[in-house]
Amino acid sequence: MRINMKLLVLLSILPVIVFGQAKVGTAIGQFLEIPVSARAEGMASAFLATADDISAIYYNPGGLAWQNGRQLTISHTMLYAGISHDFGAYTMPAAGGVVGVSFISLYTGDIDETTPYQPEGTGRTYTAGDLAVGLCYSRILTDRFSVGVNVKYLGEYLADVHAQGWAMDIGTIFKTAFKDIRLGMALTNFGPDLKFIQQSAPLPMSFHFGAAGEIINNPTNRITLDIEGSHPNDNLEKFQVGAEYAYKEMVFIRAGGKLQYDTDLFTLGTGCKIPIGSFMMRADYSFTYMRYLSSVHRFSLGAEF
Repeated sequence: MRINMKLLVLLSILPVIVFGQAKVGTAIGQFLEIPVSARAEGMASAFLATADDISAIYYNPGGLAWQNGRQLTISHTMLYAGISHDFGAYTMPAAGGVVGVSFISLYTGDIDETTPYQPEGTGRTYTAGDLAVGLCYSRILTDRFSVGVNVKYLGEYLADVHAQGWAMDIGTIFKTAFKDIRLGMALTNFGPDLKFIQQSAPLPMSFHFGAAGEIINNPTNRITLDIEGSHPNDNLEKFQVGAEYAYKEMVFIRAGGKLQYDTDLFTLGTGCKIPIGSFMMRADYSFTYMRYLSSVHRFSLGAEF
């Protein structure tokens, strides 16, 4: 029997409910766990306590509060088996803080339909995908502490079967007085169970804790080190370590490693910032080496104005 690679990957992203005591694979909506930012993923997504650009809307809403001006970004990731993953966001100061909107989408493209009696295909195709649309508000509460909330509408479909729901992310940043070390905490994907194909399953809720600080920080060179751990409701604890080197805050090199991940091993990344008129444009790229699947390339473009 022919095995359809796209369908296998889809089932890994939208896992069915596993009955029994094991918690691995019991959450639906796994597309919410796929990294969205090339900059952050270049640091192995150890970005919780840094969260100093527009992608904080995904990694830690509490980080948006420290941003000045308006920001816009789009990211594209080509996953294994031809599955595409996209992210976009816009943020601006408002209501005494920062407001942002975002979306995440995942699309499989055409999947060949097979049946037990036609394992080589029926000649028909179907598609599957996911969508999250978020509204975020973040605010500085003291000169060292900020908090943010991101509320998301969720939609999933597989052929003609649909599911809808909602979730929220809550995040904080605390800037300590010790060498400007920052601490970050976030609870992501908190919300009611999502019903899909007559069965309900929890979302991939996770608690994150991280710390970040500068090893070197002067007008010419900066090296930032980030560490992060997470406790998901459907898997083992995970850990990431990442670093970013910046030359005059214009050219960037990044690297990171992931522990307790089934597939992801290490990441590399680079980026640049270029002023164009009243805009500060940025472009970032990341490479993620996967243990069993093909490596993943991620691209992001953004503007600050």
